Amino acid sequence: MKMVPDELLQAVVFVFVGVLGGAVKYLRYFQQQAVKFSLVHMMADVLTGGFLGMLTVFLGQWLGMEPAATGFMAGVAGLMGGEAIKLFIERFKRVLS
Repeated sequence: MKMVPDELLQAVVFVFVGVLGGAVKYLRYFQQQAVKFSLVHMMADVLTGGFLGMLTVFLGQWLGMEPAATGFMAGVAGLMGGEAIKLFIERFKRVLS
């Protein structure tokens, strides 16, 4: 799968959307749970969000989805964090079996 420059830029933007989803996830947790702010925990959520954004870009391209839908899913996956990873694993188990 070779990406043209426009598709590459789009993929980078969608991964960044996943990163923002991870940041929002942590900030919502921080606000709702009234815990002490932890940069380490926030970075873990941000990195997880970026990773999930990247996986979602690959999944969206594989499924032939519209870019707007892929971007939306990247943000939601970043916000979901570990739950999105569980869903992706369940989905691929069904596809492979």
